[in-house]
Amino acid sequence: MLIKSADITYPNTIRFVGNALFLMLILVFLLDPANTILHKKDVVFILLTGFCIVFYKPDLSKLPYIGALVAAILIPYLFSLIAMRNIDPDDVIPIFKAISPSILLLWIREFDLLKLSRMPVIFASLIMDILFLVILIFPETEGPIYLFAAIESETVQMAHRWFLGIQMFCMYLRSTIAFTFVLTYFLYICISKDKRTIKALIALAIVFFYFTFAGTRSSMLVPWFLAGIVCYAVYRNHPRAKMFFYPLLAAGAVLFIILIVALATETEEVSNAVKYGHITSYTSLFEQHPLYLIFGQGPGAWFYSDGFNKYVLQTEWTYLELIRWFGLCSLLIIGVFFRPLLTFWKYRSDALTFSLLWTYAAYLVIAGTNPLMLSSTGMIMLLTAYSYQEQITRVNHPNS
Repeated sequence: MLIKSADITYPNTIRFVGNALFLMLILVFLLDPANTILHKKDVVFILLTGFCIVFYKPDLSKLPYIGALVAAILIPYLFSLIAMRNIDPDDVIPIFKAISPSILLLWIREFDLLKLSRMPVIFASLIMDILFLVILIFPETEGPIYLFAAIESETVQMAHRWFLGIQMFCMYLRSTIAFTFVLTYFLYICISKDKRTIKALIALAIVFFYFTFAGTRSSMLVPWFLAGIVCYAVYRNHPRAKMFFYPLLAAGAVLFIILIVALATETEEVSNAVKYGHITSYTSLFEQHPLYLIFGQGPGAWFYSDGFNKYVLQTEWTYLELIRWFGLCSLLIIGVFFRPLLTFWKYRSDALTFSLLWTYAAYLVIAGTNPLMLSSTGMIMLLTAYSYQEQITRVNHPNS
């Protein structure tokens, strides 16, 4: 991102400042998703948006996507007002605020977010790696770190959890899923013999190690899934792939599926019981109020869940939550998030694009059981997907 003296021109300076601001926004979103430590999310976002308005020409073709997100929230909210449902505006405003970074889609063609995300992801992973090792070596530090990072700032999640009878100490940032694009990139670089470098191997080690103790089943399994995908993408056309690699990959896939099923059906895992409790509550709610499937209950509406045995604003079942809040308008949100998959699929012959296709698809699956869409983390994934869509389209159609 540094500018050489010979390259100090007005356009390059504008691009450098814009990239620096976007890099800062990504870093803040990753390290402080709850905005409780740095308190800079709003400031950096406003600075970046203002900079883009002044110095870049907007891509109005992205306006319908932004409008779709706004309409998907606004229309069900108006219906809820007409139906005189008791929804607190203080619960609605954060939803609009959560999607506000989508306005950056207007200028996303000016930024390569896959490239800009590398440094923030490595930095955040390194911090978590150091904290994890400090706690392992000096267990007495767990209490103070937990008090600040998990209780006061609500940024880092820490717990001792059991997986298939094995107790593990886990800690992770709430934004962990947003690391996956960069993880896939470094996997691709390191698995490809002609692209592999020492720096890339070190970066991969830092990020991959973080995922191994990242707390949730999905976070710990996703790097192995992505490693298999990248291996297939890179070596699928190799002459000996069908003889050696494909059988090995198939065996790994079977073991991976067995592990997922075992983890998902583990009866002693508290989170599983809670999620199943939510399911019965959704079923009961839609049976009692079938119109919610069409018009939604309204954004910010609460409902009683057997999972927590109390009224809740939202649960981990993201897609069911979208239907409950927005009804059929939820299809607009889902459509905006799923749109990049079409472009990725179109250019899947490229190994990196194929790998990122499955990375983004994995995110959309994981987001189904975690509140990771209408948030700063979801916006980073969305913006990165659209940014790469612009990059790969430009490469294949340079004159368009």
